[in-house]
Amino acid sequence: MLFRSAAAKPGWRGRAVATFLNGLLRLFSPRKRRIEANLSLVHPEKGRAWRTDTRRRLYGHLAWTVTELLALQRDPSQALRWVESVEGSYHMEELQAPGRGALFVSAHLGNWELLAAWYAQLRRAAERPSPYVVSQEIHDREISDLVREYRERSGIGLLPKGISTLEFVRLLKEGAHIALLADISWLGGVRLPFMGHDCTNTTGPAVLSLLASVPIIPVGIYRTAPFRHIIRFFPPLPVPEERDRRRKAELLTLEVNHALEEMIAPRPELWFWMHNRWKN
Repeated sequence: MLFRSAAAKPGWRGRAVATFLNGLLRLFSPRKRRIEANLSLVHPEKGRAWRTDTRRRLYGHLAWTVTELLALQRDPSQALRWVESVEGSYHMEELQAPGRGALFVSAHLGNWELLAAWYAQLRRAAERPSPYVVSQEIHDREISDLVREYRERSGIGLLPKGISTLEFVRLLKEGAHIALLADISWLGGVRLPFMGHDCTNTTGPAVLSLLASVPIIPVGIYRTAPFRHIIRFFPPLPVPEERDRRRKAELLTLEVNHALEEMIAPRPELWFWMHNRWKN
């Protein structure tokens, strides 16, 4: 890696790393057209100046995200200090009893890796089993190794995306806490509206919740400043009153989308607009 964790700690070193990374992002403007297209689709009422400002703020946020993750490589327990407050914590506290499984859904919003580390540190301090995250292999080997090392050092259990539904259900019924990011497009699944436009969605979280009889808890993280964050837990999603299992899973998936929309709306510059979410 270009920077080691010691160079990215809070203070002037961290600012230097983030400034350099932000400069690179603004210079090369990765996926500029995709960001502009997504912002135009979702916010047609906004002008070019707003889209440009949002894209640049997104680059700045990503620069700080990488800087924070490099710092956490050295000491994952810092995640507990970097979270200033937790809103809706009672939704999470109700699930801390032994044997109570839960499925947490979030988005590529804020520093989502920090969110996972924070929860893992919280569970470790309470002498509870480590939470799991559903992971997908990153094509860049160096980045993939860095993320895997960071997660393992943070006390996060890793579940490959391809493991069987039965294994997921078994873990949840045994009391596991599993987190996944539900805001990406899928090759299959069902077409449902997200931010006002149809796209493909996986019914996976809904199916797991229904089969294991565990709640889906949306959770988001918001940056207030470098190395300063707020976490918000949302109420458990309501289970639709529908007899047809397939339709029930689709309706619950739509509830997931609504929760993610509510999560992203206050801070759109913190969401990963680079992804091709609305494929034709």
